[in-house]
Amino acid sequence: MLQRLKQRIADMRTIKNLCESAERHANAMGEGEPGPEHFLLAALDLPDGLARRAFARAGADPSRLQGGITAAHGTALAAAGIDPGLLAGDAPVPPGSGVYRAKGSMEAVMRALAEWPRAAGEPLTGAHVAAMVASGSHGTAARALTLLGIDGPALAAAARAEIDEAARRVA
Repeated sequence: MLQRLKQRIADMRTIKNLCESAERHANAMGEGEPGPEHFLLAALDLPDGLARRAFARAGADPSRLQGGITAAHGTALAAAGIDPGLLAGDAPVPPGSGVYRAKGSMEAVMRALAEWPRAAGEPLTGAHVAAMVASGSHGTAARALTLLGIDGPALAAAARAEIDEAARRVA
């Protein structure tokens, strides 16, 4: 019981780090609220390094993700008949105040992370976030991965493999 409580506290710290980092990424890109794509960027920032390793395992360069997100936004604007050059002028926005806010699409990601069938003592990692976000077939994150030539299901499988490997190292 004590071990489970310790793990939940550690997971809450990880979620706090993810939320703060995702908000910084969103704000730096001119958005007031983070979405799954920003949480994927935040997963790459976590010290566990598992999201970065999942990208490498899938043959993808994580340093290109932010550019892919910007390109996905530009493509969506162009499809709507809006000049994608408008993105070039996006200035960073200040962090929000008060209650934490994220895009509605984050609800499904957070619910899926909470429901992930983790073994007792298995920590929440960046690879969990990468697997959840990469599993999605819609939205900016999915479009960004596609634009970068990254197969979302392959990245999700690579993330799951990293989770399994990390669990074996601990056991």
